[in-house]
Amino acid sequence: MCGLGCHSTGTRKNFSNMSATSSPRAAPSTAVRKSRVLPPIISSSDRDFLDAVYAYIESEKEKLGCPKEGPDEQRYIIYSSAFEKVIEHATSYKAILSTIKKEYDGCISAIKRSHRDARLLHRKLKVTAAEPTTLMYCQRRAVQLRERIEIIQRDTAELQAQLEKLRQAGRETSPSLKEEASVSAEVKPVGRIPGLSLEESMRPEALTKHLEYLQRKRTELQQKKRTQCVPAQVKADLDLKMMSTLKQRDELAAENDRLKLRYKQMKLLAEAVSCWGKSDGRMPLLDFMSPVLHQASELHACDSDYQNIGTAGFEEDDPSKVKTSELLVDYIERFIELFEAGKYEAAAFHAAKSPYGVLRNMETMEKFKAASVYQGELPPLLLFFQALTISAGAARKPPEAAMSLEAVKVALQHGRVELVTHWITQRRLTSCEEMGDVIREYGERKPHMSDKCLALAQVVYHACGISRKAALCMCQRGMISGAMEFICHCKSFTLDDCLYLLRKCPSANLLRSLTQEYCGRPAALSLGFAALSLLSTDNKAFAFQLLERVHSCGRDVFEQMILEDVFCTPEEWSEIADRCRETSHTQLAQDITEILSAQAGAVLLSPDSEDAKLMEHVFL
Repeated sequence: MCGLGCHSTGTRKNFSNMSATSSPRAAPSTAVRKSRVLPPIISSSDRDFLDAVYAYIESEKEKLGCPKEGPDEQRYIIYSSAFEKVIEHATSYKAILSTIKKEYDGCISAIKRSHRDARLLHRKLKVTAAEPTTLMYCQRRAVQLRERIEIIQRDTAELQAQLEKLRQAGRETSPSLKEEASVSAEVKPVGRIPGLSLEESMRPEALTKHLEYLQRKRTELQQKKRTQCVPAQVKADLDLKMMSTLKQRDELAAENDRLKLRYKQMKLLAEAVSCWGKSDGRMPLLDFMSPVLHQASELHACDSDYQNIGTAGFEEDDPSKVKTSELLVDYIERFIELFEAGKYEAAAFHAAKSPYGVLRNMETMEKFKAASVYQGELPPLLLFFQALTISAGAARKPPEAAMSLEAVKVALQHGRVELVTHWITQRRLTSCEEMGDVIREYGERKPHMSDKCLALAQVVYHACGISRKAALCMCQRGMISGAMEFICHCKSFTLDDCLYLLRKCPSANLLRSLTQEYCGRPAALSLGFAALSLLSTDNKAFAFQLLERVHSCGRDVFEQMILEDVFCTPEEWSEIADRCRETSHTQLAQDITEILSAQAGAVLLSPDSEDAKLMEHVFL
C-alpha cells in the first residue's frame, strides 16, 4: 500500500502541475465545484484493491451491526484488519505503515487500560463509601437475630412444658382405656389387610381363612422361638466359657510341648547310657555323656522332631484329634438334613461355614445344581454361591477358579449383574481368563450393560495378568489414552499384543496412537508393519486411512516414516505399494515407489522386463 501511496502522491502532483500550466483559470472553479478531492490512482490493481478494502469494511460493519457514530470495539477491529491488509499490499512504505499501526495499537491499548483502571477505582471507591452503611445493616440484622433467638428459646420452653404435661397425663390413663383403644383398633383396621385384596377383605370366608393362616404362622413362630432362640445372656456365657476353654487349651498345648521335649531328651540320654553299658566301659561315663548332654541341650520343640519320637502314642491322648472326625460327620449329617428338607438357604450357609472346607467343593456345588424344585426367587445354586462369597470375606479364602467361574455364569444367567459386580470389586472370587470372557460376552448380548460388563472384565483380566484383553476392554470402552498409558507401564506387553488390539478393535484413534510416540517412548508399532497386518485382515480401510493420513503430512514426513521403519523391509513396502495400486490409491503407491527407488542400490524392474524374469528365475 506504500507503493500505492507513492504513486498516488506523484500522480496528484503531476496532475496539479499539469492543471496549473494548461488551464490556470479552470483550477479555482474545479476546486470550488468538487467538495472532496481524492488522489488519482494510476494502477488499476491499486484501484481494485481499495474498492475491495472499502467493500470489506462496509460488509463487516453491516454483519457486526456497528453503530454509525461513537466509539465501538467492533469498528476498531474491522479498521485494524483493513489496515493490516493495506500493509500487506504495500511495497515501499511497509515498515513505516507497520510502525504507525503499532503506535495506534499502543495508544488504543493505553486508553483501554486507563478506562479499565478507572472503572476498577470507581468500584473500589463505591465499596469504600458503602462500608459504613453495610456495617450499620449488619449490626441491625444481628440485633434482629438475637431477638428471634430469644423468641424461639421461649417458645421451646413452653412446648417442652406442654409435652411434659401430656406425658404425665398419658401415664395416668387407666389400662381399661388402653384396652378399649386396642380393641377398637383391631375391630376397625385402617388400610388394606396385607395378603388380601380389597374384594377378599370384604368377604367373611376369606377373612376366616386368612385368620387361620395367621394363627398357624404365629404358632410356628412361637415354636421356632422356643426351640431355636435363646436369650442373649446365654450367648455371652458361652463366649466366656469358650474363651476360658481356649486359654486352657493353649496352656495345655504349651505344657505338652515341654513334656515332648523332655521326653525326647530323656530318650536320647537313655539310648546313650544303654550304648555305654554295652561297651567295654573303658571310657568314663562322664566323658562319654558330655557330647550327648550338649546335643540334648540344643534340642527344640518343633513339629519335625515329633515325627521321630512316636507320635502315634500322643495322637490317642489328644482330645481335639479324637473328636475332629466325629464333629465332621455330625456337620455333614446336619447339612444333608437341611438339604433334604428343602431348606436350601440354611444348607448353603451351613456348607459355606464348614470346618476345613469339607463342603466348600465341587461335589457340594453339583448337589445344589441338581436341585431343580425350589421356592423363592433365587435358585439353590445361586444361594450356595452367595453363602460362599459372604464367608470368603470373613476369614476364608475365596472359592477356586472353576467354582468362581460357575458362580459368575449362574449369576449372569439369572440377570444378577449387581451380584457379579459386588463379588469382583470386593475380591470374593478367584479371577481367571474364562471369567472375563464370560462377562464380556454377556455385555455383547446386552448392549445396555456393555460398558459395565467391559469394566468388570477389565478388572478380572488385570487381576489374572491377561494384559492384552485388559487393554482391549479399555479400547472397546473408548478409553484409548488410558489404554496407551496402560501399555506403556506394562512391561509384558509385546508386539503381538498390539496387533491383537488392532485386529479385535480396529479404530483409527488406536491405530494412530500405536504408530506414534507416547510420553517420550517410541511407537509400539511401525507404519508399514501396522499397514501390512491390517491389509492381511478384513480391516483394509483402516490401513489405507492410516497411510493417507501420514501421506497428507507431507512428502518429507512420509519418506522419513518409510526409511526409519525397522520392522518393515523395502520388499514389504513394495508389496504395500502394489496393494495401494490395486485399490485405486495411485498417488500413494507412486510416492512409495519413488521413495524406495531413490535409495542407494535400489533398482526398479518392470514386471514384464527380461531382467525381472531373470531375477525371478534366480530367486526360484
